[in-house]
Formats: sequence, C-alpha cells, structure tokens
Amino acid sequence: MTRISSAMIPMSAMMDIGKAQQELVEAARQSSAQTKATDLKGYGREAQTLVSAQRLIARMDGFQATTRELNTRMQIQDVALGRSADAVNKLKQDLFQNLGLDKGEGIRAQLDEAFSVLKDAMNTNIGGRYLFGGVMNDRAPITATSLSDLAAQPLTSVIEQGAESQTMRVEEGRTLQAGVVADDVISSAMASIKRLAEMDAGPDGPFGGNLTDIQRTAIQAEMTSLNTAFNTVLSAQSENGRLSKEVDSASTRLTARMNALDEAVGGIVNVDLAEVAVRLNQAQFAYQASSSVFNTLRGLTLLDVLK
Repeated sequence: MTRISSAMIPMSAMMDIGKAQQELVEAARQSSAQTKATDLKGYGREAQTLVSAQRLIARMDGFQATTRELNTRMQIQDVALGRSADAVNKLKQDLFQNLGLDKGEGIRAQLDEAFSVLKDAMNTNIGGRYLFGGVMNDRAPITATSLSDLAAQPLTSVIEQGAESQTMRVEEGRTLQAGVVADDVISSAMASIKRLAEMDAGPDGPFGGNLTDIQRTAIQAEMTSLNTAFNTVLSAQSENGRLSKEVDSASTRLTARMNALDEAVGGIVNVDLAEVAVRLNQAQFAYQASSSVFNTLRGLTLLDVLK
C-alpha cells in the first residue's frame, strides 16, 4: 500500500514561493539599478574586462581634469600676455610722441604704468600658483615692488631666474607645456624700462621739459629694444594659442575614448529594461501563483486527499 504524506505538499509550495521571491527581488533590483549584478562576481568571465575598463576610465578622468585645468589656464594666460603686449606697445608709442614733441614730461609716469601692467600680468596666479613661474610657481616671478625698486637692483634680482616651463600629462605618453616663463617673456621689456628709469634717477635725468641730446639718443635706442620686446610677447601669446588648440584636440580625443569605453562597459553592466520588465511581471505572477497554491494546500488534511 502506497503511503500518502501531506506534509511534503506545502513544503514544496514554500520552496516555490522562496524561488519566486528571489526572482522577484532580483528583477526589481535590476529594474531600479539598471545593472545586471551588484558586484564583480555577478559578471563571471567579464569581471576582468570590467576591472581593466574601469581603471582606464579612472586614468582618462584624470587626464580630462588636467585638460580642463589647462584650458582655464591658457585662457587666463592669453589675457595676461595680451595686456603685456598692449603695455609694451603703448610705451613705445608714448615715447615716440615724446620724441616728436621733444618733451620729457610724463615719461616717468609712462614707465611706471608699463612696469605696473607687466608686473601684475606676469604675477597672475590661481590659488597661489603663479602661471608664469614655471616649475617655481610658488613664488612671484617679478619681485620688484615699484619702478624705483626695479631701477635700484640688477634685473636678475627682480625677475626669477632659472625657471623652466611646467609640463602636464594630457594623454598616455603625451605631455604639453603649461605655459611660458616670465623671464623669457618680459625680460627685454623690463630691461628697457629699467634703463630709462635709471636715466631718470641719474645724473642725465630727470625727464622733463625739453629732451637733452643724451636723453633723445637713449629713448631712440630703447624704442628699437621695445619693438623687439613687443615681438617677443606676441610670440609668447601665439605659442599659448597653439598650445590651447592642442589641449582642445586632446580633450576631444579623450571625450571620444571615454564615450567608447562607457558604451563598452554599458554593454556588459547595463540591463535590457524591456527584458527586465517581462521577467518582473513573470516573477510577480509566479509569486502570486505559488502563494495561492500554498494558501490552498495549507488548509488541506489527509482526509481531504482521501475523499
């Protein structure tokens, strides 16, 4: 005679409910998080690919941060170099006008204005880091505080010497100079301003009234020097613009690579929401059906089976 056991029936229904609950919870999680698994174990053989891709994405994030910093820096440097070029050109034009009038009034003020603009431009800083300080960007490149201070000291004492351009990595195996150094940009202009300031303070000065022959000859010589200095600043601004374009190109390439990596990672990690919605509905139906069966079986006895 075959033995009939009613205890196994509700136990089987409970197992079905547990399985349906697990499928329902996982489908709900995937629908909410839109990812296939909660950790790398859930991706099996593709876990190593994900780890490598995430490391590469992290490096590219760092490069993109660098290009953003460089873009901001190049824009500020362009403004500073433009101001410097304008200051040198204005001084040259003012001196030319003084020669034409054969008058020295205002030359001291013109020199002071040009010095102040150049000093402020070359001492531009972001967060305490001087943009034209090169690798020595923790100190101001121009240390002279006034035109008199410039005239009283050697030029090498008022402009930081020996600094090299700072380089920054923007891509794997690719670095760019972050900018020019103040000593390379405005030393010629500062030298002209210094010589005229020394003349103004020396025995052949001050400038005022009619120009003397010595003063006239000195101004003519410095106008030639200022023309060379002006071209030097313009060349630095042009180089800054070229580097800015290279940074833009690097940023564009990084963005394209990041998009490709995101797409590849998404193909592994992201779920098909339409497919998840179907599984979620199926899991809900299975759970409801299992619960209904369990409720029905829970009230049955052996007598009900034997009827």
